[in-house]
Amino acid sequence: MTKINFVVSDGSVSEFDAQNGDTVMEVATRNGVSGIEADCGGSCSCATCHVY
Repeated sequence: MTKINFVVSDGSVSEFDAQNGDTVMEVATRNGVSGIEADCGGSCSCATCHVY
């Protein structure tokens, strides 16, 4: 299992488990990560879930 750490704009960090085949966007939206809107549903066309 993979662990993904999300650092949001206020600097707080949240760690979530990801299953094989999950995208970063799916893990973020499933866990309610602030700032990840995923308006396009993961088709990489809206830019609401950029990864830096």
